[in-house]
Amino acid sequence: MAEVKPSHSLIGTTLAQDVYNEYGLLLLPAGATLHLTDIRLLEAHQVEAVHVTTDSDAPEMPFPLLHWSEAEAAKAYMVAVQKTEYLFNQLANGDTPRLQQFSDAVHPMLDQVLHHMRFLRFIYLNEGTESYTYRHSLHVGIVAALIGKIIGLPQRDVHFLGLAGLLHDIGKMKIPDELLSKPERLTDEEYTIMKKHTVYGYELLRTMDDADNLLAQCALMHHERWDGSGYPLGRKKDGIPFECQIISVADVFDAICTDRVYRKGTSPFEAANVLWELACSGQLNPMIVSRFIHYIILLYIGSHALLSNGDHVEIIMIHTDEPMRPLVRRGNDFIDLRLQRSLRIQRMIS
Repeated sequence: MAEVKPSHSLIGTTLAQDVYNEYGLLLLPAGATLHLTDIRLLEAHQVEAVHVTTDSDAPEMPFPLLHWSEAEAAKAYMVAVQKTEYLFNQLANGDTPRLQQFSDAVHPMLDQVLHHMRFLRFIYLNEGTESYTYRHSLHVGIVAALIGKIIGLPQRDVHFLGLAGLLHDIGKMKIPDELLSKPERLTDEEYTIMKKHTVYGYELLRTMDDADNLLAQCALMHHERWDGSGYPLGRKKDGIPFECQIISVADVFDAICTDRVYRKGTSPFEAANVLWELACSGQLNPMIVSRFIHYIILLYIGSHALLSNGDHVEIIMIHTDEPMRPLVRRGNDFIDLRLQRSLRIQRMIS
């Protein structure tokens, strides 16, 4: 086994040990044969050294332990969605599950997410509006927990954010279905009713066994904005709990990426652009947004995407000056999206 610096000379060699990024998320598993896209991924995450096998120790390599796979991820994801739907429907029918039941629904999958960086890529390849409310709630929990891990919060706080994200929209169980599923823009009167889901969520969470006040505040204030333009209280900056600020970023990101009844979801690159604009205009905490964008963009090096003109491309390199407009490859041609301003990454593809 040799410890070496990532370079093109490693293409075709085999990893002897798992490689993790600075946040403790798995980049590449032991036993993986390195390709050009893997080298780019390692360089983008500033991995200084990896362990590869040599001829002398290759026969003694243990069979790799069970690593993350899309099949395992899909199963864990669908189980979590089904559990979430069941619990939310209980609330809609007048029953109040224990808080621990929601925790049990999200935490097994959250443990996978926090160790496997590709999980986030996986959930944004799914399309369609089926079970949107439950998937959105689950996604916000996933993204919020990842943000907590990225900015270095303790594990307990990271798991709290996962639960808070899952429950942030729970008040929508008291909003009429015809409003939740309406394919057209809501009228002013309907929007006033929709906004009440924040207060309903706060009240619901306050009545649960093992009620947590901060958890209830995250449901109440996830639509508050740093500049005071949000609702329902019009809070500003430090008047909004930091955890609620994280949930707000996760909520906006997923709402843009996921298909909804009135519009098609778009790519994480587009969502990152919107987050950055909201941070620059003072609506979202810029520290949270910048740290998250840096992570989410690097995540997609080597991924395949669909451009706004219909071309299929591979994401090759992230520019430090404009990370949301990367260098991409279309066949043998390279396209710098910083120069091709009319093009954008519309969505990710498998």
